[in-house]
Amino acid sequence: MIEYAYNEEKTVALFFADKLNNQKAKEIITYGAVTSSEEATVLSKFFWQMVNKSAEGNVTLPCKGSSQYWTEKLYNSLGGYLERSGYEKEWDIEIDNA
Repeated sequence: MIEYAYNEEKTVALFFADKLNNQKAKEIITYGAVTSSEEATVLSKFFWQMVNKSAEGNVTLPCKGSSQYWTEKLYNSLGGYLERSGYEKEWDIEIDNA
């Protein structure tokens, strides 16, 4: 299961999934786990879409803290989860593509 250091991380991730209209990412985050290489790629790409959206600067989060703060936390939580789950390759590919 995806482990978050802070409860707000999941809230922020779901907020961005809605904002980006990314239903598949929302399903993965809600379920709390990746079950395939395809889902690992979806989650990895979503993370960078979230970073790009937050960089636009016109995002009001549903919790205290900046977008930069929460995306840094999510980088650790999502990236760490994917690496521990055997999806390091998918994560690294999307880091290189970012």
